[in-house]
Amino acid sequence: MAQERAPRQWLPRALTVVLYLQAAVAVFVGVASMAGLSGFAHTIEDGRRLGAGFLAYALILLAVVIPRFKGDRRIFVVPLAWTAFHLVDSLYELLAAGDTTFIPPVIIEAALLAVFVAGYRALSRQ
Repeated sequence: MAQERAPRQWLPRALTVVLYLQAAVAVFVGVASMAGLSGFAHTIEDGRRLGAGFLAYALILLAVVIPRFKGDRRIFVVPLAWTAFHLVDSLYELLAAGDTTFIPPVIIEAALLAVFVAGYRALSRQ
């Protein structure tokens, strides 16, 4: 009986920590892009757009997704979809465009996506 309760107790908490981590990364990328730091966007205008998108996503995570999460897998689709789309974009930039600056984002996004998919599947079994 204790083994059945264990995943329900630690899994939502662990996934919440990962969501906070992703929100922190989104804030960092958003601020760095808007500040025009090298490596985040090709032009200042693109950096502002990219930064606004990442800051908006961080706000959505902090204001909507994390407070409503509580082990409900339906709200978990938001970060899962965001991460999947960004992984596809980063893979395109890395493989098709040959931009090697996208190696770190590919690694981070692949790791986050693996955690999100595993968490989603585990939550759907409960």
